[in-house]
Amino acid sequence: MNIRRIDKARAFMELGPLWGKLARASGQVSPFFSYDWFWCCWHGVWPRCQPEILLVEEAGTPLAIIPLMRWRERFRGLPIRYLGFLTYPNTPMVDVLTVADHGLVVEAFRRHLASRSDWDVVWLQKLPASSQTVKELEATLPSCLAWRRINDFLMPYLTIEGNCENFYDTKNHSGRKTSQEFQEQFPCPGDLNVEEHRFVEPWSQCLQEVIELINHSSKKNGAIAYSAFPRMPEFFRELTRRATKNAWLSLWLLRFKGKIIAVEYQLCADGRAQTLWAEEDPAYHPFKPARILHFSLLQALFKRGSINEYCMAPGRNGAECKWVTGCHRTVQLKLYRPNLYSRLLYRLEKKMSQEGINECFH
Repeated sequence: MNIRRIDKARAFMELGPLWGKLARASGQVSPFFSYDWFWCCWHGVWPRCQPEILLVEEAGTPLAIIPLMRWRERFRGLPIRYLGFLTYPNTPMVDVLTVADHGLVVEAFRRHLASRSDWDVVWLQKLPASSQTVKELEATLPSCLAWRRINDFLMPYLTIEGNCENFYDTKNHSGRKTSQEFQEQFPCPGDLNVEEHRFVEPWSQCLQEVIELINHSSKKNGAIAYSAFPRMPEFFRELTRRATKNAWLSLWLLRFKGKIIAVEYQLCADGRAQTLWAEEDPAYHPFKPARILHFSLLQALFKRGSINEYCMAPGRNGAECKWVTGCHRTVQLKLYRPNLYSRLLYRLEKKMSQEGINECFH
């Protein structure tokens, strides 16, 4: 197998038809394995990160796609050149897209890494724990590279079956509060309105308010500062345009006197609703607007019947996690280049991790 590296936007844009063909042949129909999703990520992470695509071919026939990006950070003052999966904040999962044997693709990827000198650490984020890529890497890495598995991410999900009343009957009292009960605690509950939008114009006032709320709330709560990604508005607008086109979009809003005070941004496909961002206006936090919206949309999903699984935002640890069905787990692997500097980074990071210092992908 040979690997062709694509790091120019024009060449990437020409991959659309081939990407779609490989995705269908591999059975990976999730929006998060689609060309449209990675198109948004490509243009969203630049210029902070430099995206690239590895096209794995055999005898000129494309068999796999590995979406990557390069970026630089400092750890304890030491500069590090990272190479990792192409992701955007709150990406739920990412993996190699392949119609070939994972073992062969992973071996080709490892050989490709060995041929490059532009990285110190490969950071493979958000791999599904059940992925064959994880199994192949963990089986082969010990014999060739220093590596670590760090910080699993949990993505709570709820299986939607039966009706909402039966669902609540199986929960304890603290988990049975309905949206109506939360709304009654809100001043002027009659001025609250819940909306779902499946078609949103990229330059609409509605989407602009959503972008501003997500950015403001994230920074206020000490979460990922989306302002670190200068093209965040462009990412949201393009994702919204493509999600609307593909019938993936489900944008839930809670308005108070016409103002958006809570939002859940979902992509829906194949019976799964995946929440990417769930935020509320910090000024209204004491009244729990996010909980009001959450329970309202949950009741709507039970009534609708077209969604079998409702996945909350990655890493979410709210009170609703007490009654979810379970959690999807994703893992992160770090691979260290076989040279003196990367071995130093490996020992330092391993020591810091053992001392209880948390690691996270920014």
